[in-house]
Amino acid sequence: MGGEQAAIVLVGVVHVFAVCVLLWMLVRAGDGAPGLGFWFGNDSRDEPEPPPEPVAPGGAHLPLPVAEQSRVRLREPGRISGARPRPARRPAHEPTPVRAPDRG
Repeated sequence: MGGEQAAIVLVGVVHVFAVCVLLWMLVRAGDGAPGLGFWFGNDSRDEPEPPPEPVAPGGAHLPLPVAEQSRVRLREPGRISGARPRPARRPAHEPTPVRAPDRG
């Protein structure tokens, strides 16, 4: 048997072993065994947790004590860019003088 054939057989044996272990875990019985409920979450032994308490309208601690109002209101109609002034442009620089070539 060559190296490639041995590698293919080894991969096949590992997959068959993994499928057997998976099936054994799914169908095993007993009090301590998780069974199918472990995989699908329908274990009848556990009672479901009650839902959490509803939060008051607006949240329990809203607005935050250190929160600041935004400078720009995004829900109003109009352009967002109009809410802030444009930044100042850089001053124009004078062009550098062209030097005459030095002939010596």
